[in-house]
Amino acid sequence: MRAAAGHRLLPHTADIGIEAWAVSLEGLFVEAALGLREVLFGEVEACCQESKLVSVEAEELTELLVAWLNELVYLFDVDRLVPVAFRIEQLDDTRLCARICGEQFCPDDHPVEHQVKAVTYHQAELTGQPGGWQARVYLDL
Repeated sequence: MRAAAGHRLLPHTADIGIEAWAVSLEGLFVEAALGLREVLFGEVEACCQESKLVSVEAEELTELLVAWLNELVYLFDVDRLVPVAFRIEQLDDTRLCARICGEQFCPDDHPVEHQVKAVTYHQAELTGQPGGWQARVYLDL
């Protein structure tokens, strides 16, 4: 029996995928973010030393999930933020606002396992089903 919320990494020819599931849509977005963090850093030890409020918009939920995860890639690439925790503050079909808590990247403390270029729309899917939500996305490494 599968846990009520979680994620797993999916092998792919040249990329890697994330499959996430949760009872709530908010939980699904958090699980997908945790999966992305796992791809980037593996089981990283980090603290909540700073937080950032992010907002993303899209035409529909699957695009919103991709935009959310790409925003996290951007925060690491540009702001050097290693995410620790995610709190969804607002979520509807086209807009997400969330607070990301983390610490500044240090190569000695946060070895990068995979350099993620982008989260792609290729085979991206998000579905609601009785008892919860499920999503799958693939990352361009």
